Amino acid sequence: MRPEHPVVLITGASSGFGEAVARLLAANGFHLALGARRVERVRVLADELVKAHGIKVFAGAVDTRETASVNAFVEAAATALGGLHVLVANAGLASGTFKLWETPDEDLEAMLRTNVEGVVKTIRAGLPHVRKAGWGHVFFIGSTAGHQPYEGGSVYCASKFGVKAMAQTLRLEVNGEQIRVTSVDPGMAETEFSNVRMKDEAKARAVYQGVKPLAAFDVAECVRWCLMLPDHVNIDEILVKCTDQASVHKVHRRA
Repeated sequence: MRPEHPVVLITGASSGFGEAVARLLAANGFHLALGARRVERVRVLADELVKAHGIKVFAGAVDTRETASVNAFVEAAATALGGLHVLVANAGLASGTFKLWETPDEDLEAMLRTNVEGVVKTIRAGLPHVRKAGWGHVFFIGSTAGHQPYEGGSVYCASKFGVKAMAQTLRLEVNGEQIRVTSVDPGMAETEFSNVRMKDEAKARAVYQGVKPLAAFDVAECVRWCLMLPDHVNIDEILVKCTDQASVHKVHRRA
């Protein structure tokens, strides 16, 4: 049975989609467990949301690449908040725009360890708490890159195709339990994503030149909407793009 105030665990909550999901769900009465490597940022966010909405918020450091870090964060969050109901495996990144044969180990490992291993570790640690609660929802944050590959995105695309496969598999594996599984797969969205990927602010700005991309709150609204639907309704997948983007290769840019 759906609790009055579900507890939502969000990784990568210090900025972008994670922060936006936290803000939107806090305004809707959800209690939160916020984790990120930049722990001071999530602590500031937690204090703000507690004051603004009177909810319970746990904030802690987590590096989703490291098993011990994930396990410690999840256990501390569940203890502090009395359990977990919703997992938002949001932490992820793209690093570089290399051709497949050019990809350095540093970028290869950053993407696969965060986007694939980190998602597995987050859900592996959190799912027992969701099962114990008897009601829950697991969100994967995928990408249009998990639906259509593009030049310069080989490893990132591979990681997001992997996220899609994990979401589809988990849905099969928890079938019969009161646990919904949703993958939210955004296209062009203006967050810190391109800054991290390009490592150059001017190049990052150029990605969105002449385009009105998605904002982080647009993606957060997808999460909120899926969560608020009746319990017998599961949205398997949301592929969401701005109207200027028809595909990964076709984007309308204004002069």
